[in-house]
Amino acid sequence: MLNISPDCKMNIKKPPVRKNAGILALSMIMPVLFVSCTAHRQLVYLENLETAAYENYFPKNRPEYRIQTRDILYIKVYSLNEEMSDLINQTLGTYQQNLFQNETSLFINGYTVSDSGYIEIPVLGRIQVEDRTVNEAINAIRARANQYLKDATVIVKLISFKFSVIGEVNRPGTYNNYNSQLTVLEAISMAGDITDYGNRKKVLVLRPTEKGTTTFRLDLTNSNILTSDGFFLLPNDIVYVEPIQSKSFRINTPAFSLILTSISTLILVLNFVNR
Repeated sequence: MLNISPDCKMNIKKPPVRKNAGILALSMIMPVLFVSCTAHRQLVYLENLETAAYENYFPKNRPEYRIQTRDILYIKVYSLNEEMSDLINQTLGTYQQNLFQNETSLFINGYTVSDSGYIEIPVLGRIQVEDRTVNEAINAIRARANQYLKDATVIVKLISFKFSVIGEVNRPGTYNNYNSQLTVLEAISMAGDITDYGNRKKVLVLRPTEKGTTTFRLDLTNSNILTSDGFFLLPNDIVYVEPIQSKSFRINTPAFSLILTSISTLILVLNFVNR
């Protein structure tokens, strides 16, 4: 039997306790969790609307569009003189049936505003329409048509109302609008709404004008956009949705996760070896 003297002390080293290892790993993981989370308020549109029982009305600041060169107009002139009306409109049976069935035919058979600002209508001749509103163009065409017809009815539609939505939307691209007005919310809706990486507080509207390009900064989370000059879009407007600042971090999250996993594994291995 082995007797161990009380005076003999065994020199046993206890393994160092890595108390800071877990704290270190947690301190590296927590920023990833916070950055990768999206707050609810970042996803809400018009969050500061009044919740009172009565309805709130916002003034409609819809800008009046003035016809520009290379715009395409749909024009029809009607009167009791059907023969003259057909001559002006140059309508045939097949053409009239297919006109509204094919979107391309609207552009092919529409009236393009020339670089000098005129359109050429059979019988009526050249009529200046540049820098006029659609209603002003109707009055100008009606005045010319009344020289040949009695009580002519004139219909004018702008069929080249195109706009573009780019940036953080689900379906970026150029779209055509056949409505008399279009809001920035409708445009974003046509583009499939804003993605999870889109910044709803930073939406830029670029509008080409004769003097150059003017811009509007919109915060879609604020109801003030309802009174902004950029809320209603005009033809050729471009809507750009900026990305959130953490997009680059979120894109690289898999790589960061791999790095953190490797670090955590290394810490565990070191703890095991030191024991």
